[in-house]
Amino acid sequence: MSTKTQRNKPDNFGRDLMRLRAPHGWTGGQYSVYRAILGVYLCVHFVHLIPWGAEMFSNEGVLADAATSPLAFVFPNVLSFFDPPWFVTGLLVAAAVGSLAFAAGFKDRLVAVGLWYVWACLFGRNPLISNPSLAFVGWMLLLHAATPGKPFGAWDARGRTDPQGGWKLPRSYFSAAWILMAVGYTYSGYTKLISPSWQDGTALAEVLESPLARDTALREFLLGLPDVLLQAATYSTLALELFALPLALVGRLRPWLWLSLVGLHLGILSTVAFADLTVGMLTVHLLTFNPAWIGKLRDGALDHVFYDGSCGLCQRTVRFLLAEDPAEPYAFRFAPLASDAFARRLGEAAPERSVSEMPDSVIVITERGEVLERSEAILYLGKRLGGLWRVLATAASWVPRGVRDRVYDGVAAIRHKLFERPKEACPMMPPEVRGRFDW
Repeated sequence: MSTKTQRNKPDNFGRDLMRLRAPHGWTGGQYSVYRAILGVYLCVHFVHLIPWGAEMFSNEGVLADAATSPLAFVFPNVLSFFDPPWFVTGLLVAAAVGSLAFAAGFKDRLVAVGLWYVWACLFGRNPLISNPSLAFVGWMLLLHAATPGKPFGAWDARGRTDPQGGWKLPRSYFSAAWILMAVGYTYSGYTKLISPSWQDGTALAEVLESPLARDTALREFLLGLPDVLLQAATYSTLALELFALPLALVGRLRPWLWLSLVGLHLGILSTVAFADLTVGMLTVHLLTFNPAWIGKLRDGALDHVFYDGSCGLCQRTVRFLLAEDPAEPYAFRFAPLASDAFARRLGEAAPERSVSEMPDSVIVITERGEVLERSEAILYLGKRLGGLWRVLATAASWVPRGVRDRVYDGVAAIRHKLFERPKEACPMMPPEVRGRFDW
């Protein structure tokens, strides 16, 4: 092989490094799920701080003099200059309300900057609240502020003509999230190397015996294990953190690294009563989850979705599918129930059934000729989208079908009261999207 050819062919490391910029699979709706979860976490965090705010952050608390904090004047921190108890409480209440606006996608990029400022002010006023998740959560807020606005599912995106709105999460943002997370874990592992309990393998046993450990049967079981197993678990945890960065650069190992780290935090959550830290880190892992890891069911197939054109909820379902299935090859084509296309497709797939006996909601006729109704249709649509939607649909499918259908029927019975009847059978959308409809 010539030198020129060798130079032009990237080695495995180069290819794996480039995979950090490979398509990540995030869509607007999935990102809105992440934003909502982060917002709810922040709201709960701030609400839990309200009763303790005056004691922790005011001029009548444990650090009465703001100058006591080494970080008080690192940046313009309002709590370093004005920190009466009532103001601290009001700031926390405002942050909790802002977190709900953030979760809903209402002016969320602007709100993210405000929440980051409050987050930084609280830490600067009292560094004793420090935990490893604080920096990550603050960084996620700044990242969100720089992310393209109005993804599908955001309050500010409601009612626009194009459901998808051209929203895309830049690949560089997803890559940055992975790099910072991996660097953080590797640095955490490095700092543990100087701790005697991590060096001799007793760290896990000490955590289980600490006051923070949950008093559960699981804790007793773990403490009853041979010392050699607890040491092995300690060293495995240390190795997982220490090698997180190099492992993250190997594309094929990245899903397994992600799953191992999530499992680590779920283990912490089940044994240690410090949920704020663990849940904060799990939101980081939600951002670094790659929906492309979970492929679409029957990828490449083209199914037909039929809906009640007079139903506002049904039209919103169609807009959701259009937004979350934005690129060719498309998974779905659409048509109202009151169309020749539905009568024709139903006659081909189930000639023994008539149009009049079909429910007036959402019906899917698959490429294989299956006719799906009620909860089966909705779950199938989720699985066809892949990513987070397939995960949620698969989890929901474990619920007995009878229960699922009763819930579906209950929502269907009140859908016209909850959602205004549309004026047209075809949802409002740009001309290029209308090409995905049959009549």
